[in-house]
Amino acid sequence: MKARLWYRRILCIIAIIASLYTGYVIYSYINHAIPDKIHVVVHEREEFNFHLPLSAEFTCKDKQVSFSGKSNIPQNEITLNLTDSFTMQSSDMGTHIITMKLFGLFPIKDIEVAVIEETQVIPCGFPVGIYLETDGILVIGTARLTDTSGSIVEPAYALVKSGDYIEEINGIAVTSKNDLIQAVASSGGEDLLLTIRRNGERVRVALSPVQTGDGDYKLGIWVRDDAQGIGTLTFVTTDGKFGGLGHGVSDVDTGMLLDSSYGKLYEAKILSIIKGEAGAPGGLSGIINYQDGALLGRIEENTAQGIFGTAEHDLLAMAGYEYMDIGLRQEVKAGQAYVRCKVDGELKDYEIRITKIDHSPNNVNKGMEIRIVDEELLEKTNGIVQGM
Repeated sequence: MKARLWYRRILCIIAIIASLYTGYVIYSYINHAIPDKIHVVVHEREEFNFHLPLSAEFTCKDKQVSFSGKSNIPQNEITLNLTDSFTMQSSDMGTHIITMKLFGLFPIKDIEVAVIEETQVIPCGFPVGIYLETDGILVIGTARLTDTSGSIVEPAYALVKSGDYIEEINGIAVTSKNDLIQAVASSGGEDLLLTIRRNGERVRVALSPVQTGDGDYKLGIWVRDDAQGIGTLTFVTTDGKFGGLGHGVSDVDTGMLLDSSYGKLYEAKILSIIKGEAGAPGGLSGIINYQDGALLGRIEENTAQGIFGTAEHDLLAMAGYEYMDIGLRQEVKAGQAYVRCKVDGELKDYEIRITKIDHSPNNVNKGMEIRIVDEELLEKTNGIVQGM
């Protein structure tokens, strides 16, 4: 009798665990299939299809977003079969929150709807030189020093971390490596109070400079205050703004996105192509013209999606005036497409195939997979290379 009771309890526990696991899998699948953020053009009806064998209720509390399914009757609260297409529309610019409930009962997620104006851009695809200054002095790591007595010390160990940004020394703002070097050199070995930005928060740490065998004072910190490289300009807008790279500029040592709100774009020239191979992505190598007359724009943001800023007149002239309407994420379909790039001195469009589309919120930089089919581009690069 007891054995039977234990057997039933075990079955109940297994059933509960299986139910919880199934619920988690369903939730994860839905959360992955439905984006966290959607863009729609004001006054235009945008079509969506999440291809889910479920029904869900969509509600917009401020009543600024309306939906319509097969009935084609716009409503701000509607239950939709997610295997079918439905449309969304708004006459009010700004950001709105839609609540999604599974079967109209279980809240699944909130979706941010950004209602934007109709936008046109010039697709570019040509190389530019990038120079970024960090917001503060970036700490790369710490180092060991040999003091005047011959002892090995590491004064900054566990006090500063890779990815920290030094903003002030003894209450005085510092913006470059030279500021830091001068403050340490003139310290006379006295403790220095560093104000550091760490994960968005400001912390203060006291460090004692060490006098080394050559008579100089040092903190044992590897730092960086700028970054340079060649990348691809993606687009220029009708009002003279630009976007480039499609990914953020990260530090080569820490791999972290650089905190930067100031930088410049310069003219650049590709000199050679390193073809991609299995396990080696290849790349484009070239030179940057840092002369004042070669300035193309001013960088104002470095984000995970790319660099953004204001274009100079010369950049607008280089881009030309072939404006195109932007395609919203939900409008992208698998099939034929074109990539515009300048890999050997000539700006051209090359045929590709969009093979897979991913609307999940996990990686905003990888919304689709593509395959190059243009024989000319394959001959030049052997596929997709870094810098294209």
